[in-house]
Order: sequence, then C-alpha cells, then structure tokens
Amino acid sequence: MNYRLLRYVFGVLLLMESFFMLVSTGVAVYYRFAAGDSDWLCLALTTAVTALAGALLWRSGRKREPGMEKKDGYLIVSLAWIVFSFFGMMPYLLYGTTDNLTDAFFEAMSGFTTTGSTVLENIDLQPHGILFWRSMTHWLGGLGIVVFSLALLPLIGGGTGANMMFDAETTGLGGSKLRPKIQSTARRLWGIYLSLTLMAAFLLSLGPMTLFDAVNVAMSTVATGGFAPHQASLAYYHSSYVEYIVAIFLFIASLNFSLFYYAGVGRWKMFWKDEEFRWFVRIVLCFTGLFVVMIYIVRSVDWASEQQVLAMGGTNPGFLTVLRMSFFHVMTIVSSGGFQAEYFDYDAWGMLFWQPTFVLMMCGGCAGSTAGGMKVVRVAVFVKSIKSHFIRMLHPRQVSIVKLNERPVPTGTIYKVMAMFSVYVILIFLSNFILQILGLDVESAFGTSISAFSNTGPGLGLTGPAFTWASVPDAGKWMLSFAMLMGRLEIFTFLIVLTPEFWRKY
Repeated sequence: MNYRLLRYVFGVLLLMESFFMLVSTGVAVYYRFAAGDSDWLCLALTTAVTALAGALLWRSGRKREPGMEKKDGYLIVSLAWIVFSFFGMMPYLLYGTTDNLTDAFFEAMSGFTTTGSTVLENIDLQPHGILFWRSMTHWLGGLGIVVFSLALLPLIGGGTGANMMFDAETTGLGGSKLRPKIQSTARRLWGIYLSLTLMAAFLLSLGPMTLFDAVNVAMSTVATGGFAPHQASLAYYHSSYVEYIVAIFLFIASLNFSLFYYAGVGRWKMFWKDEEFRWFVRIVLCFTGLFVVMIYIVRSVDWASEQQVLAMGGTNPGFLTVLRMSFFHVMTIVSSGGFQAEYFDYDAWGMLFWQPTFVLMMCGGCAGSTAGGMKVVRVAVFVKSIKSHFIRMLHPRQVSIVKLNERPVPTGTIYKVMAMFSVYVILIFLSNFILQILGLDVESAFGTSISAFSNTGPGLGLTGPAFTWASVPDAGKWMLSFAMLMGRLEIFTFLIVLTPEFWRKY
C-alpha cells in the first residue's frame, strides 16, 4: 500500500472539497446582507478546517512513489465518500441544523451518495448557505468525487489503480472511455454534467422558482439526488411546468453520459444503436402506461378509500394530470431522484403500486449515468441470460450466446452480473432484518432497505414519501449510511476493502 500517495490524494480531495465549501460560504455571505442569514461563519470555519487538513495531508504525501496499484484505488474510492461526509457534516453541526453527530453524518452521506433521504423536518427554516451546501453535496457526488479530481488534477499518473478508480466511479459493466486518457475522458464527462446543470437551472428559473431555488433543484436533479430547498419538495411550487422539466432532466441524467459526447460530435445515431438506451426508453414508457392504467382501475373500484382517491389527484383528475403523475413517479423512482411532486405519495396509493415501484428502484438508470439501482445494462444481461438458459434446456445442442449491442457478453461478465444481483438481494434482506430488530415494522424496514441500497430516497411506512427518516433509530441510521455508500459504489468496490485478503501482504 502506497501510504504517501494515499495521503497526497486525500489531501487534494479535501482541498477540492474546501473550494466548494468556499463557494457555499460566498452564497451565505451574500444572503447575510440580502436576507439576514447567520450561517456564513459556520461555513467559513468548516472551509478553513477542511483546507487545513487537506494542506497537511497534501504536504505529507508530496514525496510519493509514482503510480497506483489496484488496492490503492479501491481504498481511495471507498474512503473518499466517508472522509467527504465527515467534513461535509460540520456545517450542519456548527449551525445547529442537526443536534447530533449521527443525523449530521447521515445527511451528509445521503447528499454525497445522491440518495436524497433526509432527517430534517425544518428545511424551510434553514439559511441559504446551508441549503446551497446541501445541494452541492449532491452535485459533487452525482458524477463522482474521484472522477472530478481526475478531471482537474492530474495527480494519479498511470497504473491500474487509476483505471480502477475511473471504472468504479462510472457505474455499469465497465467504464466508457471516450478518449485514450482517463483525465481527458473525465474532463469531458464533467463538461457535459456542468452544461446540463446550467441548462436545467435556466429552464427552471423561467417557472415559479427563484434563481436560488432553480440552481439548487437543478444541481439535485442532474445528480438524481432529491434534496430540495423546501420541506414539501417540488409540491411547494404547485407547478406542472416544474414537474415536467424536472422529470425530463431526470430522464436525461439517467442516460449514459458518453451518449451526449457522441451527440456533441455529430454521432446522434449512437443513441438508438445503444441497446441499453432502447431498454431504458421501453421501461419508462411501459411503466408510465402501467401506472396510468393502474390509477384509473383503482379509482374505479368500490374498495378504493377516500385517502387513495385524494392521493391520486382527487375526485376527477384529467388524463393529463394522471399522465403527469405517472410519468413523474416513474422518472423520480427509476432515476433514484426521489423528489416529491403534487401527487407523490405512492405509499398512500395502496399496496398494488408498491411492487412496480420497487422494481423501478432496483432497476435504476443506465450505466455511466448519475442514477442509482442495479443499472439497466445489468438487467438486460440478467434477462437475456435467463432466456438463454431456457433455450439450452429445451435445445441442449443449440448454441445460445448472450449478446449486447450485437456483441457477445463474456461469460465472466455474466457471472459478475449474477453475483451482484445475488449480493444485492441478500444485503437488502439482511438490512431489513436488522431494521426490524431495531424496532421498525416490516413495511418500513423493507422499503427503507431497498431505497438505501438503490440510492432512491423515499421508502415505505415511517420513511415513505410523506415522511423523513428521522424516526429511524441511530444504529439504523449508521447502518443505512453505509448501505447508501455500498449502493453508490455498486457494492463490491466497498465490500472488497473489508475482506482480510485485501489487507494481506504478498
């Protein structure tokens, strides 16, 4: 293990975090004079402490050996989110946004992993600087903290560790290298990311939002996070325009970012040539249609309660309202955005709607996007593998090859997909079991577990769309914080660091 290199990298990462804290401090200073906010000192102190820690680590690791091994890369990627969260929670503690370490760390980890679950029940009372930092944690975590460092700071050099770091941050079956050099690829990805954020902020500012709200929601949307500057989330604005804009950008942010690069150089056909894109479009269309039909069916039966009817748009919603409700629900869940709109409480819609909602949570968006979940490309390989197995059972002599984008999928990749799906399900049930031991009911524990590992945000019951996660016991919040981290790093990147084999010297 190259410990000098690790200190150097973490020093640079903390210096980078302190820069974005400084931006948030600037926002707080502006609103100190514009609105009388008092959070600028808390953010300034956090910025100074983070910068000092970063500078000390950077200085102590300057005489590092060149290159990076795989173990170094795994450790950096896994610990970066924990280190960022420990420093990122300081403004919440210093200002009093949360009154304990557990809630502060949970809020920071939920931000950086773009899960969007919150323990705050007084968001409307928070000052502008804290709200901006809260959204900034989403934006930094969206495309990946480490990818950002690779884009701006050519400190890694060569080695298998740098490639591993990139692959771990660009989710899916493997990193999509747009250019021969990782740093060049990372810069282009972040350029696309920034452009989409600015575009979303501009369009949202044309609606009923202030510029401050538009920037915050844009950062959360493009990161598919879910934090909003109001307790009622997007329902605060009572605007179909806002819901459509956010849903459209959630769709965009759920696509593989490499497709936007190809579109930028005139290769628009790459969108429809990409099989994962076609699968994702079909999933969105099919589930939107399914929810439209289900809403009309449930509203027409005798056993539908008054609460269900009100939660699904009142006594006589028009088709466009039902369509908007269904499309927004599909996009906010499959993208792992987790925003709440005007008609958002799928928990109140009834148990019939839970199963397709959980399927969308677990599915997630495309590889190389900011969305959570298993990723559509894995779902495609999983389904095709099952189909191939059935064909071989019926016709033992027939050669059945799993293909993706007209190319055979290696057997090793299929095994990895199956292994990840298995571990993913096992961890959800294990988390569900632990949460029930801690006192949550079955409904809340199960929904919370799926939401945490899928980085979605809302769960069921006590953590459903209409509630925060404040009622979860402290031990559960710590466990769920690391569940969110495992979900963000797609499980194996984090779990491998916990194995004795990882720390064994050869």
